[in-house]
Amino acid sequence: MRRRDLNRLASRSYDVLVIGGGVHGLTCAYEAASRGLSVALVEAGDFGSGISFNHQKTAHGALRSLQSLSVGRARASIRERRALARIAPWLLRPLPFLTGTYRSLTRGRLALRAGFALDQRISRNRNQGLEPELHLPRPRLLSRTATMKLFPGIREQGLTGGAQWYDYQMVENDRLTFAFAAAADRAGAELANYAPATSAIKAGSKIAGVRISDSLTGGGFDITAEVIVNAAGAAAGSVLGMFGGSRRFPLLKAMNLVTSKRASDIALAAAGPDGRMLTLVPWRGRAIVGTSQSAQATTTAVEDRVKSSEVAEFVRQANHAFPALQLTPDDITLIHRGWVPAVDRGGTAALLSESEIVDHASEGVDRVVTIVGAKYTTARGTAERAVNLIARKLGKRVARSRTAHTILPAAGIADHEALAIEHARRLDCEVPLPVIRHLITRYAETAPSVIEIIAAQPETGAPLSPDTPTIGAEVIHVIRAESALRLSDIVLRRTTVGAAGHPGAATLQASAAMAARELEWSPERVREELADVERVYER
Repeated sequence: MRRRDLNRLASRSYDVLVIGGGVHGLTCAYEAASRGLSVALVEAGDFGSGISFNHQKTAHGALRSLQSLSVGRARASIRERRALARIAPWLLRPLPFLTGTYRSLTRGRLALRAGFALDQRISRNRNQGLEPELHLPRPRLLSRTATMKLFPGIREQGLTGGAQWYDYQMVENDRLTFAFAAAADRAGAELANYAPATSAIKAGSKIAGVRISDSLTGGGFDITAEVIVNAAGAAAGSVLGMFGGSRRFPLLKAMNLVTSKRASDIALAAAGPDGRMLTLVPWRGRAIVGTSQSAQATTTAVEDRVKSSEVAEFVRQANHAFPALQLTPDDITLIHRGWVPAVDRGGTAALLSESEIVDHASEGVDRVVTIVGAKYTTARGTAERAVNLIARKLGKRVARSRTAHTILPAAGIADHEALAIEHARRLDCEVPLPVIRHLITRYAETAPSVIEIIAAQPETGAPLSPDTPTIGAEVIHVIRAESALRLSDIVLRRTTVGAAGHPGAATLQASAAMAARELEWSPERVREELADVERVYER
């Protein structure tokens, strides 16, 4: 990926300017650039640092949509789940889910058997074009005995058996988000993180572009574009207001708990005390529990820190759904939280179930389109629809979409281990096999770039601390090649050494020291960066 260059970004006018670098903004930039449009994208923080980071790391086919007979929504989710497996096979793996069946109209075996039959009908092509190891088995019903064995602590009263189905786990979801950024860059889009939009530029009554601030230097510059895509997530309402729009988008505060509790290879689903379904997903051998949501919707996202009372209530809900978990606040290693799109039905708030694309022309804001992204799984498909609309607004013919079939950078299956070993040999660089395997897990085809850093600076081949397999060369690589500009970028979303919880003081200090040399940070800046990362793990 090209280095962040704001002068290059501001040197021309674009067909499309995307505001927001979460997964929906990145997929839109990738889709538009790959179809022949000139594209710029600006993000106020780091790429994927909002709700794209804060989720349960699953790509699902919306099986629950079939309970409400939302066949179209389920079909779209199944199609996009398959697309993700096709374009990022290195970063996904099949994950079984299990829930209990009870004497109930909606959760009984008869209802689930009917749901599974419908799912089989609309997902019969779910494995088409996929690597064999990513084929998803058919859903099935299990006996009561088997369910109790696989789901320790399941509520036994009224239990008639279980239902098992398969979706995908994003093995490294932050690497997947960045793969979309790298794909957009490769397609010609100009991307900049830490570049918030501050005001609209107008030519008479016409919106001509946006004034951008550089958060790292305090400078500013203008970007002109024919169409503005507002993909700012929780800030979408305020961004729209910058252009004179008055629409507000309902939001709920959502929360997932990353824990130190061990988990099996099966994801579990069960109802909390209020009847809403919670899931326990295994990741890196530990359990992630989600999703809790606030009772009331708001149209103004305030600080997303959570109160201890909110955590305590969620722990209570989790233990009701999964009694064998025996979760306590001390078992929580990281709290995923953020504001997510909602729908307000007369005072009753619920998560938005399907992404929306809003053309604001009828509201007097002709050159602005807002993407309200509901699900990570369907982001690519939403981007395809958005670019179809943008092309019509521009009056331009664009190429057909290829993003559902083109493998993303560093996301394809290959013999990455052999390629990395051979590259090290050519450089006469001794890299232990465990280090190579660690590198290819994270970086796949770009692991040789990390090995080149080790060859030039042998000391960077050592782990950052005894507590982690992450090596110093990774820190340098993500700064040079992946636009990591803050310590949080490095620790949370690029090397992911801190994505499951606090990586330890020694690892943070070593990461900060390595970054300080590469980015020329002052001692005061190092202290600020360390403090900023520590706040992520505060309760």
